[in-house]
Amino acid sequence: MKRDIIGLVDCHNCPEMGSLTANRALASTSFLGRYAFADFALSNFCNSEINDVCVLVKDHERSILKHLGNMTSWLTNTKIGREQILYNERGILNPPFNHDINNIRENDWVLYSSNASYLVFMAPHIVLDIDLRPIIAEHIARKEKMTMVYKPLEDADIEFRSEDLLEIDEEGYVTSISKNDGTKKKANASLAIWIVNRTILADIIKRHGAVNPLYGMKEMIPYLLRVAPFKIHSYKFEGYARCFDSFAHYIEYSFELLNAGVAKELFNPDWPIFTLTHDTPPALYGKDSKVVNSFISNGCVVEGEVENSIICRNVKIGRNTKITDSIILSNVAIGDETIVKNVVIDKYSVITSRQKVEGKPDEFVYLKQGVII
Repeated sequence: MKRDIIGLVDCHNCPEMGSLTANRALASTSFLGRYAFADFALSNFCNSEINDVCVLVKDHERSILKHLGNMTSWLTNTKIGREQILYNERGILNPPFNHDINNIRENDWVLYSSNASYLVFMAPHIVLDIDLRPIIAEHIARKEKMTMVYKPLEDADIEFRSEDLLEIDEEGYVTSISKNDGTKKKANASLAIWIVNRTILADIIKRHGAVNPLYGMKEMIPYLLRVAPFKIHSYKFEGYARCFDSFAHYIEYSFELLNAGVAKELFNPDWPIFTLTHDTPPALYGKDSKVVNSFISNGCVVEGEVENSIICRNVKIGRNTKITDSIILSNVAIGDETIVKNVVIDKYSVITSRQKVEGKPDEFVYLKQGVII
């Protein structure tokens, strides 16, 4: 891919997940034991041969920097490729103005000092694997100003509730953009993937202040469609895609990937999902341990039973302990003869021996980071 494309991982529009994202960005939140959500957007850029990538950080910069490490895990060419953090420090002091447009404005080298002709936005809270190359090629061949990627849904009343719904005409152009209010079952949901010409994005940012300084890209695009002769091309994606817009969906969509058939829809051997690697040993299983339909990450020590659960790195599970239908984040220690069911346990927590921590299938218990029971 030519170096005239910059990929933008846009963290500004990520939904909150309650206590789980109180002290971390959703982009750096743990997913399936070894990944963070941003890994999927970053890997899609990498596999699509886009080696100039920027992460638009809204808040919790520390957690994102910690996960990205040296920021080369997602580059196919570490010599000429680059990944950078774009951060609007003034936005932290003015939360209503802390959006992606002002972030780009503060880091305007993306528009004026780079070789980019096109910019591709992706949202870390929408998990999918997508080859951007044919979409970009179509955008360029048709000489479009902007392209939006969407997915047809049969259950828009419960899925993608944080995203916009698109009406599309016979020629493939977007005719209207509306918020998903849950009243439609069949609809075209935006995947928050936008391909924008650099000159068009520069013009949007120039006009932005006169329209509404509180608008980010998600608000500015529908405005332009309503009031100006602004044509937006659409591209249909029909593969696996999930929008992690709530704590309940975090649990539901994580567990559905324990199904091998569903996991194959997301994880393609020819389209690897890269992540920051850790120098930890493989998991160790005791002679009386039992593991059924679960993800067990490296560095774990399992001496009890684990069923239908996701266990992150360096988790210790004691003897005669049973973990069922739960998500255990990194560096958690669980003692002997303990029962954990329908629970999400955050990092660095300790559950001592002979405890019982149990939620309900529709009402999980969440134990915050560093708790001791």
